[in-house]
Amino acid sequence: MRRPRQSLLLLLPTLLAWASCVVATTTVINLVSSDPGFSVLIKHLQKLRLVPFLNNRKTCTLFAPTNAAFSQWEKDNPGKRMDRETLLYHILWESVLTQSFKDTMLLETTLIRDGYLGDSSQGQLVAVSRGSWRPGRIGKIFVGDSELLEKDWQADNGVVHVVNRLMAPPVDLVETMKKHPDLEFLYDIVHNAGLDDLLRKHQPFTVFAPSMEGFKKLNAIQVQYLRHEQGRQDLTITFHHHIHRGAIYRKDILPGTSSLSTVEGQDLMVNLDDKLLVDNAEVEKTDILASNGVIHVVSRPLLPSALVWTAGKYLVGLNATRFAHELREQGMSHYIDDPDVSYTIFAPRDDAYPPDSPGSLADPVEILRYHIVPGKKVLSDLKDGHLLETELFTEQLNGHAQRSKVNVKQDRKRTTISLAGVEIRGEPVHVGKSLIYLLDRPLQLPLPLVKTIKSDEALTGFAQALSATGLGRRLSDAREVTVFAPSTAAWGNLGVVNDYLLLKEDSSLVALEAVTRYAIVDGLYYTADIKAGRTTLITSEGSELVVERNGDNIHVGEGRLERSDQVGGLVTRKDLLVESGVVHTVSSVALPPSLDITLYNVLQGAGTRSFMKAFETSNITRILTNWEQDYTLFAPTDEAFQKAELEGALTDPEFVARLVRLHVIPGKVIRLEEDIRDDEASMLNNDARLSFRDIHRDGTTFGVRVKGARSMKEARVVAQGLAHPAWPDEEEEEGILTTKRHSGLWRQGLGSVDNTVGAVSSAPRPGGVVYVIDRVLLPGDPDPLGAAWFWVGVVLLALVGTIALCGLTAVSLYALVTEIRHLEGYDRVPTTDEEAATGGDGSESRVPAPPAEAATAAAAAPVADETSNGVDHANGRNEPASGEATATEAAQPDAEEPGTRV
Repeated sequence: MRRPRQSLLLLLPTLLAWASCVVATTTVINLVSSDPGFSVLIKHLQKLRLVPFLNNRKTCTLFAPTNAAFSQWEKDNPGKRMDRETLLYHILWESVLTQSFKDTMLLETTLIRDGYLGDSSQGQLVAVSRGSWRPGRIGKIFVGDSELLEKDWQADNGVVHVVNRLMAPPVDLVETMKKHPDLEFLYDIVHNAGLDDLLRKHQPFTVFAPSMEGFKKLNAIQVQYLRHEQGRQDLTITFHHHIHRGAIYRKDILPGTSSLSTVEGQDLMVNLDDKLLVDNAEVEKTDILASNGVIHVVSRPLLPSALVWTAGKYLVGLNATRFAHELREQGMSHYIDDPDVSYTIFAPRDDAYPPDSPGSLADPVEILRYHIVPGKKVLSDLKDGHLLETELFTEQLNGHAQRSKVNVKQDRKRTTISLAGVEIRGEPVHVGKSLIYLLDRPLQLPLPLVKTIKSDEALTGFAQALSATGLGRRLSDAREVTVFAPSTAAWGNLGVVNDYLLLKEDSSLVALEAVTRYAIVDGLYYTADIKAGRTTLITSEGSELVVERNGDNIHVGEGRLERSDQVGGLVTRKDLLVESGVVHTVSSVALPPSLDITLYNVLQGAGTRSFMKAFETSNITRILTNWEQDYTLFAPTDEAFQKAELEGALTDPEFVARLVRLHVIPGKVIRLEEDIRDDEASMLNNDARLSFRDIHRDGTTFGVRVKGARSMKEARVVAQGLAHPAWPDEEEEEGILTTKRHSGLWRQGLGSVDNTVGAVSSAPRPGGVVYVIDRVLLPGDPDPLGAAWFWVGVVLLALVGTIALCGLTAVSLYALVTEIRHLEGYDRVPTTDEEAATGGDGSESRVPAPPAEAATAAAAAPVADETSNGVDHANGRNEPASGEATATEAAQPDAEEPGTRV
């Protein structure tokens, strides 16, 4: 048997329910429980013990989801159980009718999260969205993201509004950004940078979040930098500049200007007038609710003054982080991190480095400085051939800045700009006072001078000269030099003179060293530094070298200006940069004025030993070493002498003397196609003349033969070379000018030359030229057959002329007689056939009778005239007739037509 006290306890719930019914007869629970469409709601309220909570409220508002709404929620959240917080978020503390709902209105729910919104009793908010009213259309009302289906079901303790779906309680700021489609980009940056912990704290924040379109107000380089690991610090500063501690809703902002503190430390300026602006950025959307604050969407990122864009940050954004890292590692961060400096930076991208390249650049300090140019060089400053002074200052240039060469190549599709052979990609990037160009690969420093020359195919001849003379070793240690290096083709143009220089004999090596040193000048002479007109430079050989500039053309030649109007060879390739200076390629080899290259030396280079031996036998070797007169030599090769089979004849001095003199022309014939007449007298005598012919008529292959000789075969010129006399080196000693000769002839045993001259002029001394030919020219009698044909031609020409003259005389006489007959009225008598053709009246051959005066005058004409006319008439008809008969017949009138005579 139960005790009475226990029975009272069992009856207490029933008594309380009865008591409540007495106080409030109709509650919000009664309203929804009476409708079977809310059975699921009642079940969850009972299960979560929220029925007493609602029944005990004196005022409340319940947003009641239908059974269909719960069914949809279960589909959207499979496996999730309904929780107390979700249903509390559908209950308001106060009774609010729909007539009080305003657009953007915030309603406080009974869902309380301690400290999330600052106040421990502050309930989570839900926003009201009310569409604008239109005639004939009922405006919809949304609470959160749920639409009100039924409104204003009033109970004694509150009001019920029916909604079509359940409202999800707000999540924290980070999850809110993640779910909002316009804030996904911001969430991605913040989350990947690990900055989202702050916004997950249980305290309120206000976030001014840039939209996805707003981030486009930053360029892609800046965004890429902020997303990069090296931009993490600046990203933190920038992100914190968008956050205010505390929840500031749109309703809390008063008109006018105010300021809001930020987590970063710099205040935000807020202005509310026609529009709401934050640091002059328009607020596009307000009151995106979160469990621990609110988000307002702004039109662009809010950048703090602490964020300063520099070249270093842009390099990171341009994916040139490796280059930027190397600069900082080598203590050169001022080039890229100081916003007040001005440089042009040529930066290789990270993917421009070879895959197998080491972690650091070789010679990093010098190479990095070579990528930086002082000042801001825009595209218009990058001209083809322009040399940029870099930040690399070296000992090899005696402290001068190493330069980098610009090459511009333009075709129909695009313009390509390269620096030191490396192509520049894309447009330049401006950042502050600096400029950045991206490269395909890192720049390479200019190579050492000798190594550059040896690796250049166009300078093979000069490289051989350096090796042969040993100047390459000395030139490797040179500093601040300019080399006017002859091209390989230029050495070939010297012909057999080049062969002489490469003989590796004492005299030729001395000459070759002089020629090589004559191309080397101390000091830096880039083409941009060479002034217009003529400039004289002192070479390492000691002589003067003339550099003449006319526009873009630069010529380099010998030191004496009086020698020719045109100085030397053309600079065909300019500004080949090397470690210790610069190299220019020249189209010809400049021979120093102190160098003697005689005809004997040229013959040495040609290798014509048989011809030189013939000279010694003929006792006229003086012309090979004498500068008093020019000579032109046609030197047969040794093979030519062998083919001529003259071994026995060469022992005869008289024959040899005649043979050698036949191959020599007094004077200098430099260009066979321009500077000669049809033939030239040889040194043998005036009758022994040499004639020349352009064999292919292209100015390249020439032939020479003895004029009038029996043989029609000509010798071809296979090589040539010019002698080069030394210029006077004037020294005044007691009033006597002496000339120092540097020739190697003394070593050849060819005799001495007087070194003293009475007067030295500035004009060059005579020299000479050697043409190497493939046949020996032999003297001989004139060709009789050729002479006979000549006279036959003369006789035939005279005969043809006589015949032509007789024919011309006969034609002239016939024309004269015809004209006289016409003037006297002569008309030919028609033949029988002609009369038959004209009907017998002779009308076609008759002319009107002359006047009476004319007839009388004709009758009185002298008999001699009539006789003459009669002869012509008889001859015209091929019939012999006397003068009287002809005259009588001519005087008789025509019987058929009086007034007309025949």
